[in-house]
Amino acid sequence: MSESSSVLSQSALWRRLGLAHHNWPGRFTILLMSIMLLLVTQPMFSGHAFAQNFATAAISFVLLAALYAFRSTRGFFVIDLVLLVPSIGGRVALLFAPSPIVEVVSAISSCLFLAVTVIALVSRLFIVRSVTLDTISAGICAYLLMAIAFAYAFAVVELQNPHSFSTALLQKPVGSAAPLIASLHSFIYYSFVCLTTTGFGDIAPISEGARSLSVMESVFGQLYVAILIARLVSLEVAQSMMKERE
Repeated sequence: MSESSSVLSQSALWRRLGLAHHNWPGRFTILLMSIMLLLVTQPMFSGHAFAQNFATAAISFVLLAALYAFRSTRGFFVIDLVLLVPSIGGRVALLFAPSPIVEVVSAISSCLFLAVTVIALVSRLFIVRSVTLDTISAGICAYLLMAIAFAYAFAVVELQNPHSFSTALLQKPVGSAAPLIASLHSFIYYSFVCLTTTGFGDIAPISEGARSLSVMESVFGQLYVAILIARLVSLEVAQSMMKERE
């Protein structure tokens, strides 16, 4: 009897953590870990001889983790799978044969892939009825991926219209043949400054495209915190009140 209740309590614990059934083994938690790995390794290996390789591996891990997270949602899975090929394929190709066209195509594909993933995450957050560890991870993932998606958008603007920013974000390190990959951490840094409306002022948008994207990201960042996070908090409060009544 005690063994049976122990099993039941363990199952309930796994469900509470969002690690049961199709969520196993915590798909959004895995995605969050891959994003954190990207954010940590990008500046850490900046200027390293194998910086491009590390950047390609890190972003590929994020894209594959995102694809795994939505493997059971056919629509988003198919779209992301189509965008995954030029995203990762372009980055790998740039390691062997630098090409401005391939660089732009890869950046646009990565941006669209991440944008679709953010939309899928936000859509899921609007339909969930309970808050679990994986739900919280999904909320954090959407916020972080939004910043990385805008980072690629800023990179595309700079590639198409050089000197769109007050700082040369696309300066080539010595021996580097792919400035986008080598400078991705700089775009991510600027993107998070816009998303959080921190405004350090060390990098400023100059071109109209860069300014428009900066304003758009700042607005999205504030709306996300005001709407999505408020929804998760309200769900948790309602969930707690229902438990107290029981």
